[in-house]
Amino acid sequence: MQVALTGIPGTGVKTIFSAITGNVEAAGASSWKPGQSRLVSLRVPDERLDYLSEVYKPKKKTYATVELVEYPGLFGSASTDNNSIGKIRQANAIVINLRTFESQTFPHPSGSIDPARDLERIYSDFVIADIAVLETRYVRLEKNIARLKKDEEVAEFEVLKKCRELLEAGKGVSEAGLSEEESKLIRSFGFLTEKPLVLLINIGENQLGEEESVMAPFVEKGYEVQALCGSLEAELAALDKDERAEFMSDFGVTKLAAPTVLSAIFRRLSILTFFTYGEDECRAWNVEEGDTAVAAAGKIHTDLARGFIRAEVVGWDDFKEHGSIKEVKAAGRFRLEGKEYLVNEGDLIIIRHSS
Repeated sequence: MQVALTGIPGTGVKTIFSAITGNVEAAGASSWKPGQSRLVSLRVPDERLDYLSEVYKPKKKTYATVELVEYPGLFGSASTDNNSIGKIRQANAIVINLRTFESQTFPHPSGSIDPARDLERIYSDFVIADIAVLETRYVRLEKNIARLKKDEEVAEFEVLKKCRELLEAGKGVSEAGLSEEESKLIRSFGFLTEKPLVLLINIGENQLGEEESVMAPFVEKGYEVQALCGSLEAELAALDKDERAEFMSDFGVTKLAAPTVLSAIFRRLSILTFFTYGEDECRAWNVEEGDTAVAAAGKIHTDLARGFIRAEVVGWDDFKEHGSIKEVKAAGRFRLEGKEYLVNEGDLIIIRHSS
């Protein structure tokens, strides 16, 4: 799974990237140039996996991962980098960085702080970029509509027409209410306005403790949003564990922002985590909400999905309450599930399969 982090110039995208990833090498470095970006594969912290590993003492512990790619200053400016925009289209979600901190050293390029305005500018650029990527195909299909012989092409034209009307009205493809089949027809376009969005608000140190009020206007509009002090978090990420704890105590920070941001991304994408376990390895895996036991088996290995017999399932709460699979079985909470079983958040799953 890949997530793109972007924002208008001067909002601190590079600092936020460093804060989330712990990679401070390029924070505050020379200005970003089109085509340049950093990609980091992030381990997703999970206390449940840590607990499993304490119980089983496995040879290997493997966290779920997310790829985060930065695209600073890509939107809200006069220049357009179509190559980078094309890469963002391949991402599963977009994290938009907004700014509320004041700084005389780094003044906002628009001359004032207004995160709602900045979000509107970015989304407007999304709309324009989506119209551009849609137009060529739409015009070609419209020109030949009378001669189209494939039902799929006719259906694609109708979906693109619906999307085009929305975009020209300044709205996003996500508002089209497309069915699953309709969405499949236009998946290759990678419309930016159809991507799940998460908002990050980069606050100043003087705003620590005011995160709720800063986020409130966006929460009221239904956005998945988190607030963090990018400069402070980047400093914390660069410290060793002991120094970090002391520094966090001085500022009244109880936990790092990175896990919270990753949780917000998972919520927005409707991502669930399940676990496999044993003496060889304890591992976290990601599936989408609504995925079945067979889909989970396929995440582990295609052969498991192909030869699926059943899934041995234990709910996380049951395991935590009883402390072992043996005790879970004794309590009658151990389950055998078939192919159509819908995976739940935190399930412990062992796949039984034919070779």
